[in-house]
Amino acid sequence: MSIRMTRALLGVATAFTLLGAGVSASATEILAIRHWSSPERTRIVLDLSGPASYLHRELGSPPRVAVDVADSHFRIPVEAIPIDDGVVERVRFNRLAQSGKAQVVLDLTAATGYDVFALERFDEKRDRIVIDVRKPAAPASPMPSVTPSGRPRAPRQEHAIDPETFGDFVVMVDPGHGGEDTGRQNPDGLREKHLALEFSKALADEINSRVGFRAELTRTGDYFISLKRRRDLAEERGAHLFVSVHFNSAPSRTARGTEIFFVSLRGAEDRMTRELVEAENSADLVGGLAPRDEDTTTDLTRMLVDLRQSDSVERSQQLAVALNDHVDRVPNVVTRNVKQAGFAVLKSLFIPAVLVEVGFLTNREDANLARSSRHRERYVEALTDGLVEYCERVEIPRLGWKIHTVSRGESLSQIAGSYAMNLQALRDANQLSGDRIREGQRLRVRTR
Repeated sequence: MSIRMTRALLGVATAFTLLGAGVSASATEILAIRHWSSPERTRIVLDLSGPASYLHRELGSPPRVAVDVADSHFRIPVEAIPIDDGVVERVRFNRLAQSGKAQVVLDLTAATGYDVFALERFDEKRDRIVIDVRKPAAPASPMPSVTPSGRPRAPRQEHAIDPETFGDFVVMVDPGHGGEDTGRQNPDGLREKHLALEFSKALADEINSRVGFRAELTRTGDYFISLKRRRDLAEERGAHLFVSVHFNSAPSRTARGTEIFFVSLRGAEDRMTRELVEAENSADLVGGLAPRDEDTTTDLTRMLVDLRQSDSVERSQQLAVALNDHVDRVPNVVTRNVKQAGFAVLKSLFIPAVLVEVGFLTNREDANLARSSRHRERYVEALTDGLVEYCERVEIPRLGWKIHTVSRGESLSQIAGSYAMNLQALRDANQLSGDRIREGQRLRVRTR
C-alpha cells in the first residue's frame, strides 16, 4: 500500500482508520501474540519483525474488532486463542492471501471502545501493534481488604482525617512494572514484576492489620499500568501516602541492599542513580503507552505545582528516613541510605511519596532473600512500622492531634477528660468498640 493510496483511503467515507508507518520493503512477520487483562482494559500485543502499516475497523453482529496488517504473514500457529475475561472472548487469525495481509480478529462480548497504536522497537522490545479494548466502567463499590490468609475481610467504614475527626490513613501501595514491562529478569526466571506484586500485596495486608491504616494497590495482577495512571489512582482513592515497590539491578554482582528514594524536582545527582531513574521512567515505553503530545502546562501552573510539592518533598524525605531506619533492623538486610531522584511515578504527587528498591536481583544474597517468604514478612512488617512511626511523628501532629501512651491504671474516660474530648469521639478516632484499653497502648487524642 503506497503513501498516496493511504491518503486516498483517509479521504473517503469508510469504516477503516489508517494508522502506522509506510509499507516495509519486505513482508513483515507476526512473531508472537500476547495478552493481559486489567480492571480497565484488555490488551492484545502483536510482536513484529519490523514496522508495518495496518488498518483497523469495528464490526457488529456479533461485535468484533479486526486489525489487518499489510504485507505480512504469521510465524505463529493460527489457532484461536481463548481469553474469556468478560470483554474479549477470543482472538482469531486469518490469512488474506489475495491482498497479502494478515488479519487479527477480536471477538467481543459486547461493543465497546478500543484503541490501536504502533510502538517502535525499544530496548529489548520489538516493533509492536497494541490493541487496547476498554472495559465498561463499573459502578464504584468498596473493595474488601485481603488478609495474609487470603480470606476477605469486611470493608471498613471510611472517615475523614481532619482537626475534628480521625479515620484511616490511606496508603497507596504501587507494585512496580507489570504486563509487558517485566523490569529486571534473572536467567533463572526470577522477575521483578512478580516479586514487586508479591511484596506489595504482603505490605498491603500488613498495613490493613494496623488500626487506623488502610492500603490500596495500584495493580492487583500482572498487567501494564502507566506511570501517570498510578499517580491518578492515588488521587482518586484519596491516598495520604504513596509507596512504590521495586527491585534493583547493577552491572556489579557485589552491589546489594535496600535503597529508598524520595522525589527530586531537579533530577538525580550521581550517575548510577540517573541510570536507575532512566530505566524506571522508561516503563511507559517498555510497557506500551500510546504516543501522545506533550502536556502543555503554563508557567503559572508549574509554579503552583512546585509550591505545593515543596512541602510534600520535605515530608517525603522524612517518610523515607523513617522507612530506612526500620528496614535497617531487618536481619541480613543492608541499607544504602536515603536518596533523592526524579522518578516520574513520584512526581506531581502532593502527598509524601517514596520508591523502595527492596534489593538487587543481580546479587545472589539479595535474590535469595527476595524468594524467602519469612524475609518478606519481616521486611513488610518493618516498612509498616516505619509508616506508622512517621504518621505518629509527622502527619498526626500536623492535623492538631497527638499520640497518648496509656499508663497503668488509666481508663478511657480519664483520658477523654484529660484532653476535653467526647468519649465516643475518642473511641471513634481509635476504632474502639468499648472502653477496654491496655497499658502501653497508643491512642490518638486531640490536643486541647
